[in-house]
Amino acid sequence: MFRRLVLCLTLISLFAIDAAATHIRAGEITAVRISQSGLRYRFTLTIYRDTEGVPFGQGGIFNFGQGRTIEGGIEALRAEAVDNRITEVEIGNQTSIITIQFDHTFDGPGVYVVSFTEQNRNSNIINLGGPASESLAFHVETALRIRAGDTLNDTPILTIPPVDRACIGGRFIHNAGAFDPDGDSLAYKLVTPLQDRGVKIETYLPLDDSSISNIREDGGSPAVFEIDPVTGDLVWDAPMLAGEYNIAFIVEEWRFSVLNDRYELIGFVTRDMQIVVEDCNNERPELVIPPDTCVEAGSLLNAVVLGTDPDGNDVLVEAFGGVFDLNISPAEFLSLPDSSAIPRFRNQPAESLFSWQTDISHVRSRPYEVQFKVSDRPFDRDAPAFTDFKRWNVTVVAPAPTGLTGTIASSTSIQLDWDNYVGANFNPKMQVYRRVESFDFTPENCNIGIPANSGYVLIDELPINQTSYLDDNNVRPGVNYCYRLVAEFPSPSGGTSYASQEFCVLIPLDIPAITNVSIEETNDTNGEVFVKWVSPLDIDETLFPPPFRYELFRYNGFTGTSGRTLLASTTDTMFTDTGINTQDLPFNYQVRFYDADDNLIDSSATASSVRLEAVGEIQSVNLSWSASVPWSNQVQSSPYHLIYRNRTDPDANDVDTFVLIDSAKVTVDGLRYFDDGSFNNTPLRDDREYCYFVTTRGSYGNDEIDAPLVNDSQIICVMPNDEQPPQEPEIELPGDTTLIPGEFPLILLESDNCQRLETEPCAFADFTNTLDWTVDDIDNDIASYNIYFSSTGEENSFVLIANTRTTTFEHTGLSEIKGCYRIASVDRSNNESPLSDPVCFDNCPNYELPNTFTPNGDNINDTFRAFDQPNGSCPRFVESVVFQVFDRWGGTEIFSYNSAEDTEPNIYIDWDGRDVNGNPLPSGTYYYSATVTFNVLDPRLRTQEFRNWVKIFR
Repeated sequence: MFRRLVLCLTLISLFAIDAAATHIRAGEITAVRISQSGLRYRFTLTIYRDTEGVPFGQGGIFNFGQGRTIEGGIEALRAEAVDNRITEVEIGNQTSIITIQFDHTFDGPGVYVVSFTEQNRNSNIINLGGPASESLAFHVETALRIRAGDTLNDTPILTIPPVDRACIGGRFIHNAGAFDPDGDSLAYKLVTPLQDRGVKIETYLPLDDSSISNIREDGGSPAVFEIDPVTGDLVWDAPMLAGEYNIAFIVEEWRFSVLNDRYELIGFVTRDMQIVVEDCNNERPELVIPPDTCVEAGSLLNAVVLGTDPDGNDVLVEAFGGVFDLNISPAEFLSLPDSSAIPRFRNQPAESLFSWQTDISHVRSRPYEVQFKVSDRPFDRDAPAFTDFKRWNVTVVAPAPTGLTGTIASSTSIQLDWDNYVGANFNPKMQVYRRVESFDFTPENCNIGIPANSGYVLIDELPINQTSYLDDNNVRPGVNYCYRLVAEFPSPSGGTSYASQEFCVLIPLDIPAITNVSIEETNDTNGEVFVKWVSPLDIDETLFPPPFRYELFRYNGFTGTSGRTLLASTTDTMFTDTGINTQDLPFNYQVRFYDADDNLIDSSATASSVRLEAVGEIQSVNLSWSASVPWSNQVQSSPYHLIYRNRTDPDANDVDTFVLIDSAKVTVDGLRYFDDGSFNNTPLRDDREYCYFVTTRGSYGNDEIDAPLVNDSQIICVMPNDEQPPQEPEIELPGDTTLIPGEFPLILLESDNCQRLETEPCAFADFTNTLDWTVDDIDNDIASYNIYFSSTGEENSFVLIANTRTTTFEHTGLSEIKGCYRIASVDRSNNESPLSDPVCFDNCPNYELPNTFTPNGDNINDTFRAFDQPNGSCPRFVESVVFQVFDRWGGTEIFSYNSAEDTEPNIYIDWDGRDVNGNPLPSGTYYYSATVTFNVLDPRLRTQEFRNWVKIFR
């Protein structure tokens, strides 16, 4: 009864208002870049108008955000519109759609907010002040970020109309059906409706305000009004009063930046929409849709959608989404059984067919979203309908590369060949993956690319027109190498193909092959490592007669030749390395072998020990391990690695006995394990230190080498829920230092880069900063170090750039020397120490000018130019130059140049001996002043002034 009374009151108020005052219900602006080379865009303004109100265009203003506006009424808008055209189509329910397009060329990169503003909204919008809403302007905005070098970008397209109907007491859901033509990621956010640029509507109330609604469909409280930031589902649970409501949300467009290695916001579209709430006496219709799927490009995708209604009402089943607006082979949505493309109400259950002949041009990384909507038609034609939405995700996957085959090119290289790729016109990259031993999986359905934890490693990325590849990347005899190809499509759409069929090839074993590097004893001084290898089984003993002698070498770290140590010269094929620090360091080993005549034949591949890492968490421990070995430690023939732990007794007191507590299936979960005490249903205690080691199992994939290859890691101990940070490092200060005073004083270190510049060309920009530090590891639990960097040294400007296990860091590939560093220790529970004091390196400023030049047109010394040779005289780290020339008495300025004001700045100056009016100056002596601003941290060196005389000889 209450709902009926509210409905009557609302209707009376609607009729009491002058109909000529009602106007705009909803709308948005979308954009398409229509120039391949320029910054020309086409904007589409879509407005939903109350047909009982005034006509569209009464004082509307379209603002391009760059000084250009279109205003002055409907004819002014029409005059600037594409083809001078404005369309208006009535869609029922006293609503029409108005569409108008404008073209605009931006004059350069920037962020532009494009908007449309017009008086007035329609009246009696309950959450905008009721009757007063007719005095509020309607305003929508779309933002574009244009950067130099960006690829083409279109805004999201919203395919589902923004005027929707809801029922009192029923959960309302709306989805804009947003589709991004470029395949960019979309995100959704509720915002306050606007009445002008930057001016929010003060009288706006969100739909979950207690004066608007306070009860959900299930009878609970409070009401819900939210939008899913990922799917865009807008939910209002539940309307309480009949009438009209307006809300707004933005659809953000995000694109991954390879340059900055992150997703970046590149624009948004604002939708201002209207919800008409009515009293309904029926139940919600229902949809049955297929599960999300993947389809190979070029395949026909057919799927049936079913619409039903519990009241037996006729239903209308509709589909929205970008798949229906594609330029090439768009999808169809057909009513069954007559395959009509025109949606209509039908007896329920109503079947519809989604049919899409996919094409290679449809490939992209993100799924296509298809929004299905079902509406019922009550037997009482005056009663409002009920609706429901469901979303279906379809990912179009590129076909797998075909024809992969190969041959052994040499004992250390394999030649691969394959067919031309079907999608080559879309310029994907061909990725070459390799692993040791076969790994079987079926590339179909949504099993795209290379599965995680399969052990396959990307070894190269090639142009798509290349159909052969020589793999000489650390290829070793005796190893069964297996390959697959994947096509990776470029951004912004992206997309990964199915993997090719696997191709494997085994190179004969004509060198020793290490099979074991297993830690037998964990200790910081008396550790032991067991090393074993097999002899060169396939060697030509006629050319290289046995018996063989072997030399075993040890190196520090997983890889590399640091700390090279000859351990043994032996005819045996095993050795135990003793007296080393296996607690803190990994080691790698290599075998060289000699024939009976003591000729050095070759060397094995290097193989490292297994290094176990542990992170303590609340009543649990996270383990991970790694090794650099020529075999594979993720093999389907032996997929489980074994986890051992102490303190398995009920009171967790037995520190000496290690028990097999579980195994990790590394072909599925990777080289990691999470221990929460599940194996004996005893949670780990936060006051105990638990110790672990892992037994790995691997294979060369070679029947001549026994498998599995079993190797143990070192023992590592960690305390769950350890919250005590380690000690902070102290960066070493070699040589002289300089202190830059200020609120946050900075220590400048001498840099070897400055001396290097004496011999480098002027354009050289490839520097390396090296840091060393020490730390007092009191708890013996420091696992690594975080490196923080700032280009300015300001207190809150340091960002994490690297993590290392050693106490040395080289920051390579720098375009300048200037920068500041701080180091933090990280323990095995991932606690981070305070940052060290900052230390900095500074650029080495240099600028030198001549004292004569001869502007006589012989192309030799024709301009007054800063020295650019020899190398020691090059301008270095110059930001800008202000150059002035005066007469010989220094009183009258004859010529001036400011590189900061030049669109193509020239720090070399290159003055041609003319005055400010372009007249050649006669031979003689002139006075000059050059103020040079350098890119440096030290403020004493930032600005330097050069004054001298210069002679002109003609």
